Amino acid sequence: MIRWHQKNIWKSLGFTQLEDSLFNRSFKKELCKSFLLILFWCLLLIFGKFIRFKSGIHYTLLFDIIFTSIFVGLAEELLFRVWLFEELKLFLSTNKAIFIQSILFSMVHPYNFDESFTINILIKIGLFLLGIYLNLLRINNYPNIFPSIAFHGGIVGYIFLAKSIFHIQGNYPVLIYGNQYDNFINPVGGLIGIFTLLILNFYQIKNLKNSSKLG
Repeated sequence: MIRWHQKNIWKSLGFTQLEDSLFNRSFKKELCKSFLLILFWCLLLIFGKFIRFKSGIHYTLLFDIIFTSIFVGLAEELLFRVWLFEELKLFLSTNKAIFIQSILFSMVHPYNFDESFTINILIKIGLFLLGIYLNLLRINNYPNIFPSIAFHGGIVGYIFLAKSIFHIQGNYPVLIYGNQYDNFINPVGGLIGIFTLLILNFYQIKNLKNSSKLG
């Protein structure tokens, strides 16, 4: 797209070479990373006796898990980390474009009136940090978007998979693990999730701080 100074945006994003995009090192790394993060989070909940295995697993949910993870990962990455980010970069520096994109990504997720103001603020902070990480991840693999899709879709998919295997057992510390959403727990708004995203962002910034891509 000439507007973004790219002659073939779909080729740049990796859509014309799907086999290479889906099986390259960065894609597999982010997919595994999202799995290990959700696994670690679930293990903490299990050892804390806040969740336990369901007596039966509904395998019909498998299609929903795959569809949701692919749709959310693909749609939101194309909307925020590609279209919105590239449009903002036409008028702003890369750093400012990342910041504003992440703010908007956080804000479009609706306020949960069933939760306290504090919980909602933590959710917004978590989403903001997730938006920054996904954007830094895309810049690090610029312009290929598939590593960002892998991490985002992986987080969503593995949470839905955990939801199909476990159920909440009694009360749990919401501030630490995250708010309850759709009969399970959303780790993005918990202190564990926020701290994890901070570490991931510092790692990405460390890798890119000497790169001219940031500025």
